[in-house]
Amino acid sequence: MKTVNKNPFYFYRMIFIFLLWISRINPLWSEDVAKDKVQHIIDNSTITRIHKPLAVRTDRETLEYFIEHVEELTKHGKDFKKKELILEVRGNGRYGIEMPAKHVTGEFELLDRQPQKATYLGHGNAAVFFSFSGSIVLEVNYTTQNDDAGTYEEVKTFVHLKFDNAFLGLIAKAASPILNPKLDKLIAKFAKKTKQVVEAAYAEKMVLNR
Repeated sequence: MKTVNKNPFYFYRMIFIFLLWISRINPLWSEDVAKDKVQHIIDNSTITRIHKPLAVRTDRETLEYFIEHVEELTKHGKDFKKKELILEVRGNGRYGIEMPAKHVTGEFELLDRQPQKATYLGHGNAAVFFSFSGSIVLEVNYTTQNDDAGTYEEVKTFVHLKFDNAFLGLIAKAASPILNPKLDKLIAKFAKKTKQVVEAAYAEKMVLNR
């Protein structure tokens, strides 16, 4: 007759092995699903805004550091006040986000990194103009340019927002002549503050390297 191992450590060890196995296969599955979701949001976005190219006086290394360490934006200087933006690091490129003044809460992650491009995927709730929940894809593209003042990074951002509620999505599209300029203003505000943080960090870096 077959005996059953009653050792509790054997049971916990099997659970550990199972969880370890899941942790190894799950990221591959999750990443594929997330990339499909990104494309779905882009193809079916309620609102898509393209911000005009922004000249950031920095080197690529500094810019990419902030792209990969978003939390550093709120640690340098006083460009971002707590009432405007609060970031919580959750590990593995994931962040919690809160914008108290705009009643925005949610989370996002740096989903994909390619040469000269970064893609973020997020989901949250907002009451910027009316209450809604939805998903957002932020694409950041950048190229090195030159002018009389020297080299800089030209940054172009694409924002794709998809409402969870289809009816509210229709309302948002109908109200786009009013809604879009307000969103553009909000995006421009945060882009300007990000530019200031990155440029200040680069200037400090140059002083330290002298």
